[in-house]
Amino acid sequence: MNRAVALAAALFLGGEVLAEPFAFITNQKASTVSMIDTASGSVVKTLRVGKDPAGIAVDRAGRRAIISSPSVGEVTILDAQSGVLRGVMKVGEGPLGVALSPDGQRGYVADFYGHFMSVIDVSDASILKRVPVGHYPAGLVVSPDGGSIFIAEREDNTVSLIDATALTIIKTVSVGRHPFGLYLDAGRSRLYVANVESNDLSILDAKTLAPVGLVKVGERPYAVAGALGGRRVFVTNQYDSTVSVVDAESLGVVATIGVGEYPEGIAGHPDDHQVWVANWFDNTVTVLDAERLSIQKTIPVGDGARAFGEFISLGASAAKSSASFQQ
Repeated sequence: MNRAVALAAALFLGGEVLAEPFAFITNQKASTVSMIDTASGSVVKTLRVGKDPAGIAVDRAGRRAIISSPSVGEVTILDAQSGVLRGVMKVGEGPLGVALSPDGQRGYVADFYGHFMSVIDVSDASILKRVPVGHYPAGLVVSPDGGSIFIAEREDNTVSLIDATALTIIKTVSVGRHPFGLYLDAGRSRLYVANVESNDLSILDAKTLAPVGLVKVGERPYAVAGALGGRRVFVTNQYDSTVSVVDAESLGVVATIGVGEYPEGIAGHPDDHQVWVANWFDNTVTVLDAERLSIQKTIPVGDGARAFGEFISLGASAAKSSASFQQ
């Protein structure tokens, strides 16, 4: 099968030609993933995956995705273009936050109960190494060059920087109480950290981990995303059912947007003008206009929408995200 035919086959599902990019929403209570065509805002496929899926990561080219199932200690590997499951692997005690290297070859899995990060080979579903980290690691993010991994360590109130080549911790710094979700703005060299218990957002210099600022947001901030070239940063607040919008220059909250009940996962769209929010208790996804700070649409998904991680593939725009980032 030549490349053109293979691509056509991968994008042709159930008699319908699908567009890119896709959003992948983990529905924890339903043990499914909703695969959404972000152009139309419609669910094009519902995938049966491992039990109680929570974390999700899609590679920058939109070829592969990995999904964590903390309750059974498993990670599911998914073809992110066709929606076909490629494998399930046991990785530890409680895999939660997940991330992928830019080329999609390596997966990084934060084990919430085991207090380590698993490094996996996505091609053959094997564990390459387990890296000890702080207590109850949650969110993970990888730099665009693939050289650096940042991990939030909830119970230690810290964030660690890991060298992706040596797979050793370079530095660990204190942040707010119970850090969870992370967002890396490589262009500004900033790392944003949602601190669940202290209701604030820590901003760090991504190269040195030196503090840049601290912003009070809503109650129980969970995850973070950016848009408009990083000019605006969006934080989900679980207990408030809102999203706080932070201006990256003034480091102040410029708006608070009501979304669905108990928002958790959040991701920017590759057009840089939309932000997508998974609402756990509402079983919906809210699509926000990042410029107008308004709701564009609400999309019903499965039961228990969490989508913790980078759940939207960049697709054809992956080449635009090749900004250099070196420690």
